[in-house]
Amino acid sequence: MFRVMRKLLFVCVFSFLGAFVVYAQSLPSITIVNNTGYAIYYIYVSPTESDEWGEDLLGDEILQNGATFSYRLPQPLSAVSLYDFLLEDEDEDYYIKWEIEVTNNARIVFTPDDLGWD
Repeated sequence: MFRVMRKLLFVCVFSFLGAFVVYAQSLPSITIVNNTGYAIYYIYVSPTESDEWGEDLLGDEILQNGATFSYRLPQPLSAVSLYDFLLEDEDEDYYIKWEIEVTNNARIVFTPDDLGWD
């Protein structure tokens, strides 16, 4: 009886872990490209429907001009596919993209044309 219970527990644990891995792999990955001409100190990504930006994604990193930053979105595209993006440089200039339809492996390119609060 103990062997059967142990085997059942083993199957349940690995089934759960397998489902978690599949879910994590279904979360879309995006790449933000900094072509603004300036170093970026803060990156915020938020679902379009949200009223808040959330936390800075860069932390202590600085995204130099011409560099890229990869990020895995926290929800699958079936749940959320429209996002707003905000980048901030050292002079507190903001580069913004509103209501971007994201796909897996999307490249979101920021240029000087994205400057301001349009």
